[in-house]
Amino acid sequence: MTPPGFRGYYEGTDGHAFLQLPRNVDPKQDGTKFAAGHAPIFPTDVAANSVALDDFDKMMESVIPADVLARMDQVINAGVALAARGLADSPPLEHKEWRRGIILSWSHARDLAVILDALGHPHPTANRHDVDEVVLGKHLKERLNSADQWYRDYVEALDDGAWVNVGFFNPHLSASMYKWGDTKTGVQNAMDAHRLAAHHLGNPETPVDWIERAANFVIHHIPREHWGIRHEPRGEYSDLESKMAQDPTMKDSEIGKAIARDVAALCQLLEAEGKIVPWGQLAVPQDALPPTLIEHAFLVQRAGPPLDQNDPHYSEALKQLESARAIISRVPEAIAKAASEGRADLAAAYKRMLGDG
Repeated sequence: MTPPGFRGYYEGTDGHAFLQLPRNVDPKQDGTKFAAGHAPIFPTDVAANSVALDDFDKMMESVIPADVLARMDQVINAGVALAARGLADSPPLEHKEWRRGIILSWSHARDLAVILDALGHPHPTANRHDVDEVVLGKHLKERLNSADQWYRDYVEALDDGAWVNVGFFNPHLSASMYKWGDTKTGVQNAMDAHRLAAHHLGNPETPVDWIERAANFVIHHIPREHWGIRHEPRGEYSDLESKMAQDPTMKDSEIGKAIARDVAALCQLLEAEGKIVPWGQLAVPQDALPPTLIEHAFLVQRAGPPLDQNDPHYSEALKQLESARAIISRVPEAIAKAASEGRADLAAAYKRMLGDG
C-alpha cells in the first residue's frame, strides 16, 4: 500500500483504475513553503493586466540563459533545412512566433519544476519537459496511423533501439509540434510521438505520471500561457473546473482533478511571488490576428470535426472549427494590414491559404 503524504492522499480512478498517490501539500495551510528555495525571477510589483505583449515576451526571454536561446535558434535553422529535404514539417509562417513557442515551452519546463517542488513532488522537469524527452524509436513506429509522408520517412528510418527526443528541441519535430495547436482530429505527426511522454500517455519505459500530467494540464488547458501550444488566449485559473469537465481525458479522472486543483492554487501563489511566469500581468491583446492564429485556423478547418459523433473529441473539435472559421472570415482584413506594413510575403501566404480553401 502506498504510504500517505503529509496531507493524506490523492485518490480515485484515473478513468480506468483506482489510484492512490501521496498528497504532501494543502495550499490553504502550507502555501508554497516547499518552493522556498526558489528565488523570484520576475517582478512582483506590477499591476494585473498591465504589461503589453511585446514587453511581456521580452521579460520572459530576459531570464533564459544565452546558450539555451542559441540552441533554440539552432533548432529552427536545422528544422528549416530538414523541411527542405522532406524530413520535417514546413516551417510556420513566422519564425519569430515559432521561436516564441519554444521559449514558452522551455519556460514551462522550468516553471513546472518550481510548481512540483511546491506540491511536494519534486520532478526534474527543467530543461526536459516538452523540450528534451526521449522515447525508443520502436514506439514511434507503432503510432504511424495519422501521419504525413515526411513524418513516416523520418520515423521509419529510425533504429528501433534509438532514443529519440519527442520534444521541441528535436528539429525534425519542432515545427510540427508548434503548428499542431491541439487539433486532435487532424493529422498528428509529431504530436503522436510527443504523446509517448510520461505526462501524456507514457510508454513501457516511462509510464504515465499523473502528478506531472495534471500539473501540465493546468498550464496548457486553462490555458495559462497566452498563444502557447494550443494557440489560444490566456485563460484564468477560475476556468479550471469547466476545462476539466470538457476534456475527454481529465473529466473521468478523479485523481487528476484533485491534483490539478492543488496545482492551480499553488500556481496563483507562485505567480504572485515572481517564481513562475506571471501571466496575470499580461495585458491580453484584443482582436489580434498574428500569423500563428491564422495559420492554425486553416489547419483546424482542413482537419474538420470527427466523422463519428461518439468520438470523445467531437464537441471540442466543433468549437475549434467554429472559432477557426471566425478567424478565417477576417483574413481579408489581415491581408490588407500585411500589405500596408510592407509584408507582401505574408499577404501572399494568406491569399494562398484562402485559395486552397
